[in-house]
Order: sequence, then C-alpha cells, then structure tokens
Amino acid sequence: MQSSAGILGGIRWVILSGLLLICFQSTRELPGLYLDEFRFVMSSDYVWPISVNNVVLPISLRVILSYMRWLPLAILTGVPLWLAVQKRKIPRVLKRADTSIIVFLVYILISCAFSIDPNTSIQKVLSVFLMYGAVFWGVWIYVDEFGIEEIINIIIIASAIVFGLHIINAVVDPLGSFPYLGRFQGWTVNPGIAASHASLLLPLALWIALQKSRWQYWLLVGSMLFVLILSQTRTELVAAVIGSTYFLIRTYPKRIYISLFSAISVLIMSYMWIEVGPRIFPQGTEFRLDHIGDTLLNNNLDSREEYNELEMPELWFDRFNPRTADAKTLAHRTDKWRLGLEYFLERPLQGFGFGTEDQLFAYHDVNPQDYQLSGAYMHNSYLGLLLQVGIVGAVLFYVPLASLLFYELLTTRKIHKRPLLTALLSVVITCMVAGMFSSDLYSMGNAKSFVFWISVMLLVRKT
Repeated sequence: MQSSAGILGGIRWVILSGLLLICFQSTRELPGLYLDEFRFVMSSDYVWPISVNNVVLPISLRVILSYMRWLPLAILTGVPLWLAVQKRKIPRVLKRADTSIIVFLVYILISCAFSIDPNTSIQKVLSVFLMYGAVFWGVWIYVDEFGIEEIINIIIIASAIVFGLHIINAVVDPLGSFPYLGRFQGWTVNPGIAASHASLLLPLALWIALQKSRWQYWLLVGSMLFVLILSQTRTELVAAVIGSTYFLIRTYPKRIYISLFSAISVLIMSYMWIEVGPRIFPQGTEFRLDHIGDTLLNNNLDSREEYNELEMPELWFDRFNPRTADAKTLAHRTDKWRLGLEYFLERPLQGFGFGTEDQLFAYHDVNPQDYQLSGAYMHNSYLGLLLQVGIVGAVLFYVPLASLLFYELLTTRKIHKRPLLTALLSVVITCMVAGMFSSDLYSMGNAKSFVFWISVMLLVRKT
C-alpha cells in the first residue's frame, strides 16, 4: 500500500512535466546561457545533425519535444493499469462519462476504415485514447489521493514558468517577442499560441490570486493580461473575457459592476492596441520603444529635413492596418467555413476520417496559397469535427460536453458556491467559445488540451 502511495506522490512531477512539454513543443526559442560572454539570452532553437545510413538528418529540439510530450501521458495512463493489476480491481468507480467517452473512442476508431488517410487517423485516435487514460484515470486517482487543490497548484506552477519565460523573452529579446505588426508572441511560434496560454489559464490564476491575495499571484494575472492584450489575437481575447468575467460575476455577484468594468477595460485596451500597434509597427518595422516615441511625435521624420506637401509621408494613424482589413471575414475564416460546409455535404454521415481536417483543402485541390497563410485547419472545432467523423461522431462528442456545461451552469447558480469549481467551469467555457474560431478541442497535442480535459474531468468527478 505504501508503494502505491509513493507512486501516486510522484505523479505530480509527471503532470507538471506533461503540462510544460505540451506548451514548449510549440516553442520558437528557449533560454540559453553564454558563459564566454557572461550574458543570458533567449537562444534560437537547437538542431543536432544525426547520421542514419550515411545520411545526415537535422533533428531540432522542437521536434524532440513534440514527441516527448506524449511520454508523461503514457506514464499517467500506465499507473492506473499497474494499480489495477496490483490490487486486482479498477482504481476508481466508473461513471456515465466513461461510457460516453468509450463509445466515442470506438466510433472514431471505426472511422479509420473510411478515412482518406488511415495512418494519420490511427495516430490521432491513439492520442485520444492516451489523453483519456492520462486524465480520466491517471490524474483522477491522483486527485482522489491528494485533493483537487493540489492539481490546481501544479497547473499554477506550470503557468508561472510559462509566463515567466514570456516576460523574460519580452525583456531580453523584444525584437523576437514582437516580430511583426506589434504583436506579442514571446517564446512561441506565433501570437495565437501565446494568447491561448493566457486565455486558458486566466480563470485559474484569478481564482488563486483572489483566494490568497499574494503579489506573486497578481503578478501572474498581470503577465497573462499583458500577453493577451499585446498579442492582438481577437478570438482568444473574446473567449478569455467571456470565461473570466463569468467566473468573477458568479464568485462575486455583489461586485458585478466592477467585474464588467474590468472586462470592458481589457477589451478597450486590447482593441486600441489592435488599431495602433500595426500602424506604428508596419510589416518590416523592428519593435523598439524609441520607435513609438518617434512615430507619435514626428511621424518618424527627421526634424532637420523639409518636405513639400506632395512628398509628405502618410501619417501613422492613416496607414493601412492589416489586422482590421480582414475583420469582416474573421481573418478569412468565413471563406474556409463556406468550403467546409460544401465538403460536409459530400460525406455528412461518416466524414473524411478522424484527424484529417488539415488535409481537406489539399484533398479537394484547393490552391495552397489560398489557405496556407492562415493554416490548413477549418479554425472551427465544431465544423472541423463534423467534417472528420460526420454527424454521428460530432453528436457523440459534443452532446455530453454540452450536457455537462448546461448542468454546471444551473448547479453553479442554485447549489454549489465553490469558487474553484466555478473557475474550472470558466476554463471549459473559455475553450468552448474559442473553439468557434479554432480547431483545438479534439486535438490532444495542443497547448490547451491537457488543462481543458483536466477541467472537464474534475467537473465530472464531483458530480
């Protein structure tokens, strides 16, 4: 029995490493220390030449991390199996949610038979099996042993590391952190990923900051808002505001006006930067603080030079803003959704196979130039899954999630008043709102997946 307790105690490090590896597999840069020059910098991604059959293959650290992220999930899945063999019984009681998940797993496994890319479908199905075993069994029995707050503390520690590195990167490498149009991406490969970190984890950071009122936690909240506002990622911003405002209003109903004022203030600051940032830092302009002053004061003109009216450069506030030019099409998402609906009519019941969403444009001979800039995904978790597994598969996935969400919304109002459960529900709301504009709810290797499904599991566990 003691050996079992020891193994469960070690799970906390597996969970923490899993959270960090899933986040860092999307890294652009990692911290490095140059001893010869005694300076700390954010160094570029590392690449090792590996010789295989006299062929040199460059293996990057990012690629290694993308494979390593599955190792903690495999360990978390293996621990319950080991305990089941040792104790000759399953480690926890089965719930109705397990039945729903298993039915969906069986269905997407069957979808591999009619997939347009069976190998990819099988790999993606295995990732869902792995996430289910890791979260609904490995993390579940850890929570049974140590309590719900312990798992939240692990997530907060991971959040502090993630956003600490974002802030360090902003200080030591501002040019890399703001690569174009004044958009912040920190150490990640694009601003959307940095913003997704912030929107996902903000409700939990708010919960611990309001509960313990320590400056460290408020600094964490502030760094999340900094990343969220300066990333100019509108979809994550809206999702974060909806989810976090729900948490504040439900937790502090007597301070509803303060909560609404705070949310509106964040929106105003964010959209001001969306309007101003790309005009001050147009494409090809380096991000420098002195550049902001020069632009606002004299429109980047040397005061010693004279210009006539025809030669006068365009004023900064009249410059073209690419961040708002495509607002009507939601950054070309509506064009993809229109095509997606056409593809859906081809296979409304069975879909094209689980995990094939990013192949559908190429499969239908769409010119890569028409979709590569914004990515090959549909940027809609609901339409994306519908295309992969058809109506039946989408119903099996989303109906249980929607039932849980509506049930929790009602019980939060009438029964329980635990702020932590409200924060977990806010995480789920945030992700499901963001899912209207991104394809990530069913993608088990992205930065949101682990925390999202842990939140779902904790809500299922307490019912």
